[in-house]
Amino acid sequence: MAPARLGIILAAALVLGPVPSSAAPANRALTWLTKALTGPRRPFEGRQRTIVSTKTGSVETEVRVSADGKGAMRRSFEKGSGKGLVLLQTANATYQKSPGGAFHILPAVKSGDPAATARQIVTNYRVSVIGEVRAIGRKATQVKVAARYPYNPSRLLWVDNVTGLVLRDELFAPDGRRRSLTEFLSVTFAQQRASDFTPPKGASPATGMVGPGSFASMPSARAVEVETGRSVPIPSHLPPGYRVTTYGVMTTGGGFKTPAVRYSDGLASFTVFVRGARPGGAGVGGPRGRGRGAGPHRFGRRAGVDAVGATTSQESVQQSIVTYTSRSAAYIAIGDIAAAELVRVVKSLP
Repeated sequence: MAPARLGIILAAALVLGPVPSSAAPANRALTWLTKALTGPRRPFEGRQRTIVSTKTGSVETEVRVSADGKGAMRRSFEKGSGKGLVLLQTANATYQKSPGGAFHILPAVKSGDPAATARQIVTNYRVSVIGEVRAIGRKATQVKVAARYPYNPSRLLWVDNVTGLVLRDELFAPDGRRRSLTEFLSVTFAQQRASDFTPPKGASPATGMVGPGSFASMPSARAVEVETGRSVPIPSHLPPGYRVTTYGVMTTGGGFKTPAVRYSDGLASFTVFVRGARPGGAGVGGPRGRGRGAGPHRFGRRAGVDAVGATTSQESVQQSIVTYTSRSAAYIAIGDIAAAELVRVVKSLP
């Protein structure tokens, strides 16, 4: 899964049975992890606090979360960063309402199967059941997801024993620093108003989104090529366990569509974008500017950045950002893994 951001999307709900005490450790860990990623099938409402680490400290947000028990979830940001924002996730779309504004449809992002994701994580990480704890008066089980490789993040979950709701969730950067803490301050399992989860009428697609935030999933690599007129970037080097999860397109500052592809090992992910190239336009060394050629579309331009072989990298507690210019294209990669490993990925691009 994925790093801490406002509007974390929880998986569709499904209640699994209790874990047999005789289960082998690996099977027991898989069962609890699947339960956590699947989530509850019971409707509920609760208050949730998220603390996200930053360069200068941390940012805290308090959110009222409600779910209908059928896969829809509504998140209303009431305190801190994002106050007044509303996110509504339904089976078919995700909607966002800014303070004082109307609902808009966010770019589509493909959701994975929780059971398959859990199996992938157990394969690529060291997953263990630590023991039972209590959170907001409820019994929960701690599930630890530890990295096998030093460039990967890790995670610690407190899973409600009865419903599978994740009561507390800590994400850690590859260097061990805590990226975020999300925890329920209170929760009540009860029927919710159906109107809270009704898709808003007349909601239009969000406009003005450019760069990586505009990522919209596509059904296949071929669909991306048809949409953008360019090939999907495929690196020859991938860290162990990573595979394509989503093909997509990005909108540049100049309004053009460029290819993107997202890779994941179940927990961590990174996305490779082709930077601001006009379909059929000039490649490296050609015209530059917003949306022209293979140069940066909104990330700024610095001397040497566009030279063939040029690489830049930035790493924070939350993510790594790497740019690279090959002989055929310029790329930007953004992900949860350490910058040094992400550099290896982008340098293997054509």
